[in-house]
Amino acid sequence: MTERPTERPWWIAAGTVAWGAIVLAKAAELPQFDQHAGVGPGFLPSAIGLGLVLLGLILAWQIHRGVSFEEQGAEDINESHVVSYGALGLAAAACALPMLTMKQLGFVLTCTGCFVLVAAAFKSRRWALNAVIGFAFSLLCWWLFRRLGVQLGGFLPIAGV
Repeated sequence: MTERPTERPWWIAAGTVAWGAIVLAKAAELPQFDQHAGVGPGFLPSAIGLGLVLLGLILAWQIHRGVSFEEQGAEDINESHVVSYGALGLAAAACALPMLTMKQLGFVLTCTGCFVLVAAAFKSRRWALNAVIGFAFSLLCWWLFRRLGVQLGGFLPIAGV
């Protein structure tokens, strides 16, 4: 029985370079330098995009050289572990919640909801405690950002507060 040669994963290198090129193209739309801060809003995304392109090219070079990319063993891997789609759904809902509720409920209540959903995804069933902790952290962050001059909207926009 002959062993099939290991296929080279060129698509990984190509995807990394393409992702970096997309980031670079979008970052080019932003100013790279600013007269007040020196560094503009497009500088860091440009650096990340350039880094991705370089890493993709290095990866392509390694693939060309024949470096094998084998799965690495882990100490505590459990082969029989199944995906908890309920937890995944709760985490996805926490990610989608700001898009749906930020304008109506505001930063504090939206982040509180995100905290409760993520805690539930990690199997915490102390809903009231999670809500209190999430509310406290969200309120603290909202207040600190307001002190720094970052406007996150009102405390409760739906009530006009």
